[in-house]
Amino acid sequence: MTNLDLFKQDFVLSIKPEYATRIVDGLKKVELRRRFPYGTATDAKLFIYATVPLQAVLGYATIEEVKRLPVHEIWRQYHEVAYIDKPAFDEYYGDLGEGYVLVLRDPVKLDVPVPLDELKAKLKFTPPQSFTYADDAFRKIIYGH
Repeated sequence: MTNLDLFKQDFVLSIKPEYATRIVDGLKKVELRRRFPYGTATDAKLFIYATVPLQAVLGYATIEEVKRLPVHEIWRQYHEVAYIDKPAFDEYYGDLGEGYVLVLRDPVKLDVPVPLDELKAKLKFTPPQSFTYADDAFRKIIYGH
């Protein structure tokens, strides 16, 4: 274990179902974010929480790297693997000059998604607006499911 491993955190991201399912199916290779903690995410796990109507953790992937780029570069470099159309992309980033790209690898789709009700009952879990950090108790439920 290196010193950097001590600072690496795993993340839980709230993602719309149409994007979440494409990530765990291995189709969507990047997740786009308006903001994201930069620098300690390489090789961290990204747990995919699908929002309404699914409301469940569908699986996870490994963050290969996080890039901070001008919004026009994000579109140019990643629109083909982001599964988002230009109007939705422009609306999402709004007037921001820069954004974040989470480059993903090794997606894992859970055989049985972990529903929000179970996460609430066992962990008092509340879905994050954007992201939260995954602790050992969260990881144990997901990996053991």
